[in-house]
Amino acid sequence: MGGVVTKFTSAFGDWSKNPTRVLMLGLDAAGKTTILYKLKCSETVQTIPTIGFNVETITPVPGLTLTVWDVGGQERLRALWRHYYVGTEGIIFVIDSADQMRFLDAREELFNMLNSDDIVDGTPLLILCNKQI
Repeated sequence: MGGVVTKFTSAFGDWSKNPTRVLMLGLDAAGKTTILYKLKCSETVQTIPTIGFNVETITPVPGLTLTVWDVGGQERLRALWRHYYVGTEGIIFVIDSADQMRFLDAREELFNMLNSDDIVDGTPLLILCNKQI
């Protein structure tokens, strides 16, 4: 997980403004909540489907504090994602790489998000492929 954080911080540039608001999105069961709590607690925790959101402030490396908003990815909740875009300074889009049947759904939701007028142009985006086999 440390390698991911290092690449994330390098790609996103200067994070001197702390905490930085990061939005974590993706389809349901992609592993967003597991990733969040792995970063927060350094262990894998049992999760249930997110209805609404989880928000945690984490410091994955010294000098970098992120307030991560993990928003539920069920189909009925995706229309609500746009309400979380305002003030977002970085986006992590999580894809379940073991669930190839849903790649097109994930792509469609990613494109919908990126085409939203509420996303500021130039907002850093990390596409995180989870659950490699």
